[in-house]
Amino acid sequence: MRISNREFLYLLVIKGMNEKGSGATIFSVAKALGISTASAYEEVNHLIRKGFVEKRDNGIFITDEGIKEMNSLIRAHRVIETLLVKAGIDPDKACELAKMFDDALPEEVVEKLYDYLGRPNKCPHGRDIPSPNS
Repeated sequence: MRISNREFLYLLVIKGMNEKGSGATIFSVAKALGISTASAYEEVNHLIRKGFVEKRDNGIFITDEGIKEMNSLIRAHRVIETLLVKAGIDPDKACELAKMFDDALPEEVVEKLYDYLGRPNKCPHGRDIPSPNS
C-alpha cells in the first residue's frame, strides 16, 4: 500500500525544510500546513514509526525510505493523470481526479498503465515521471 495523500503532504513539507539546510520542527510543520501542533506531533510520530522520517538532535529529517514512498506516489499520480488526459480529460481536471485515488492503486496496476501509455517520461503538465523504486 502506498502512502496516503496526507502522509505525502507532511513528507513534502519536511523534505522542503531539509532542502533548505535545516531539520523540521513540529511547530514549523504545523505552521506550514495550517494545523495544530498536536496534530502535527501525532502525524510526525506516525511517520517516524513507519520509518519515513527520523528525529535527530537538530530536527526532523526525511529518510531514504520516505523519499522512495514520495516518489512512488508521484509516479502513480502522474501516470494516472497521463491516462486521464489521453482519455480526453482536461489536464487540470485530470490532476484533481488523480488525487482521488492515486494512493489506492497498486503498483502493479500503475506499471501496467505506464506500459500501456508507452512509458512516458513526463506528465501532461511537463513534470518528470519518476522511475520505479527511485
